[in-house]
Amino acid sequence: MAKGNLLDERAMNQLISVIITTYNREELLERAIRSVIAQSYSAIELIVIDDCSNEKTAQLIESIRLECEARFSGFIYERNEKNSGSNYSRNRGYALSHGVFVTGLDDDDYFLPERLSKLVSRYDEKYAFVTDTLARLDKTQRTYPDSDEKKIIELQDVLCENVVGNQVLTTREKLLGVGGFSPEIKQQQDRDTWIKLILKYGPGIKYNFCTAMVDAEHGSNRITSQIKKYNAYRKLYFKYREYMSETTRSNNLFQLMSFRGFKSTRMNFLLRGRKKDAKLRLKLFRRTLKELF
Repeated sequence: MAKGNLLDERAMNQLISVIITTYNREELLERAIRSVIAQSYSAIELIVIDDCSNEKTAQLIESIRLECEARFSGFIYERNEKNSGSNYSRNRGYALSHGVFVTGLDDDDYFLPERLSKLVSRYDEKYAFVTDTLARLDKTQRTYPDSDEKKIIELQDVLCENVVGNQVLTTREKLLGVGGFSPEIKQQQDRDTWIKLILKYGPGIKYNFCTAMVDAEHGSNRITSQIKKYNAYRKLYFKYREYMSETTRSNNLFQLMSFRGFKSTRMNFLLRGRKKDAKLRLKLFRRTLKELF
């Protein structure tokens, strides 16, 4: 490791495996792949796991295969025999990877050109992972943060809510060391994996710049019902409740009650006597005002 706990120049040439999982989004998938092709970082392995899409996805891959093979240190495309879900597909991709470092990319999102260079140069072995602040594509004009300020992501932070985002950069050894993505967690699987990484390897680092875009504007269906969200949060709550502080438990209970549509009066009653941090008190206050006006 170099001075300042950042990677040295030799480590900047270490192979990074990027895993994209996809299902019937060939146009968005091409954008995602091309964003990896455009990376300023040179030593990249790209792995695309197709979760049994229609033939259009395979046709797309064949149309850009030569370009990918010329650009990347390794290029792998695998198609699942049946639709098996994102966790299975992600784990299959990471199992096939050869990189010292690994990261993921959803097929409907894309990287900005400096993402891998910026993240790997800031990776610190004493932390579980490194990430940055995701930017959301929408119809409003925004100014995204662009500074080298960082926040240490502690266990209670991510137990309270997913403050990390949907992707991190870590080592293959660490990700496989926690068993990858848990098959039984159908939603909130990102947060579940970040919790596992922090539990085993210590806090993560999150930088205050943006190098990835999350596309919430495309026409594909992203709608998740409240009951599905409730069930996902409930499963994680009971899985990790023993690790939660009292205030973290209160925040999780508030979120669970929100998904069930509880009124603020009932929430305040059920949370009475429990420890609450300033964030939760503000949420309860805002919910009360919203119901009044």
